[in-house]
Amino acid sequence: MPKTIFVVDDNDTSLSMAMDALKEQYKVTAQLQTLQNGIVFVLSDMIENRDKGTGGHIDRISSYIRILVEAMLARGILETELGDMDKELLISAARLHDVGKILIPDAILNKSGKLTDEEFEVMKTHSAEGMRIIDKIIFHTGDLEFLRNAKLFAGFHHERWDGKGYPHGLHKHDIPLLGRIMAIVDVYDALVSVRPYKKAFTSDEAVWIITDCADTQFDPLLADLFYNIRDQFKEVAM
Repeated sequence: MPKTIFVVDDNDTSLSMAMDALKEQYKVTAQLQTLQNGIVFVLSDMIENRDKGTGGHIDRISSYIRILVEAMLARGILETELGDMDKELLISAARLHDVGKILIPDAILNKSGKLTDEEFEVMKTHSAEGMRIIDKIIFHTGDLEFLRNAKLFAGFHHERWDGKGYPHGLHKHDIPLLGRIMAIVDVYDALVSVRPYKKAFTSDEAVWIITDCADTQFDPLLADLFYNIRDQFKEVAM
């Protein structure tokens, strides 16, 4: 009976080497992803620990973003603007939307009463400062999708659909989509949460306020979607 002979040619060797390289690349990528997630969680915790009145805000924001983005994808809403964004990177990046608050003085950030006009002007700088902080990170690490998303969340979540927001005073679709998304979830969480200067609104009251401000403060299409999935937001807020 003839012997079976296995021949390993150059193509087999190249394939083996390519597979080994891919495994090593995956290993490095996984390590970098773990490192990135760790840095984001530590940095976002630092922000939240400084802002004494917003306990749990960042975790809830991440949940709201997931709910809203998944609903957009399921319904094909603004899919051209969403493009091929990585949903998980987007949700992780949302944790840095208030990174600029690192530079706000404690006396203003944690004031128990209403801010004066001058203090509010200082507080408003956290959006532009957040963009600058993330720009510095991008300069040193590269223009990564995660950081680009974080910059959009940080810099544009206080813009308004009617152009009366800050820091850029952008109008309607000139506001990046991630800013328009964060505007809704950030305001919802602020409304249903206790703050040193206010009581918590009920979820129903918060929904009414947001839908009433559609086409002035918020993207009307996103505000309508938010209304349709309001019960999912309420579950997170409870």
